[in-house]
Amino acid sequence: MKHLFSDWDKLRSKIYNSPRVFLLFDYDGTLSPIAPSPSEAKFPSTVKGLIRRLRRNSKFALAIISGRSMKDIKKMVGLKGITYIGNHGLEIEGRNTEFLGSRFHAFIKKIESALYREVKHTKGAKIEHKGVTLSLHYRLVKNRDKALIKRKFYRIVRPFVYSGKVRISAGKQVLEVRPNIEWDKGSAVTWLLKRKRGQILPLYFGDDVTDIDAFRAIKGKGISVFVGNSRKSVNADYFLRDPKEVEKFIKRLVEL
Repeated sequence: MKHLFSDWDKLRSKIYNSPRVFLLFDYDGTLSPIAPSPSEAKFPSTVKGLIRRLRRNSKFALAIISGRSMKDIKKMVGLKGITYIGNHGLEIEGRNTEFLGSRFHAFIKKIESALYREVKHTKGAKIEHKGVTLSLHYRLVKNRDKALIKRKFYRIVRPFVYSGKVRISAGKQVLEVRPNIEWDKGSAVTWLLKRKRGQILPLYFGDDVTDIDAFRAIKGKGISVFVGNSRKSVNADYFLRDPKEVEKFIKRLVEL
């Protein structure tokens, strides 16, 4: 996996010669630095300004994709004229575009209630109910309590997994409950690309294991960029080290 800026001339030419470019950015750890808790992950004003400038150029279509709820990610970003993808693709909202998995709310709420009773007294544990999905954040839990928190999570959620209602995924010190349907960030990207008219070059930027599905979805069609140190296990075309380098890339696009 090459560092993106080491191949900038080739990449710049490809972007410049493409009639349209579809930029898809994960939020936490890609546009915004990872924060101790989800509510602290602020959208950098410099990045917001650069994306606002890119949005004015008809060559670029923009999307922000996140594991956060649609309501949350729209509030955090606060930009109009772009596509928002929440809950790992289960919610999509943009111009003439909408996809919502609202029928899953009831049993996700049931899991939330049971989980809350078990972890409410554990300092640092945070349950995030995102409508169609649920997350248990344990980044701020004391190291000695993390294994216990995870055991409680699996004990509560496992019956719903066995019944076929939900599936579990893991991220950076977060455990997530999602509806048991074949749908992920890669599915959402594929769904969106099918609705784009004409020739378009997709570029996807992400930092987490949940973004690997999207990397696969654009393989051979576009350019995937992993945000973090280069890893053999992540099959992306390029890497950038951190959100600051993502910002640098966006600035180069604006100048281009």
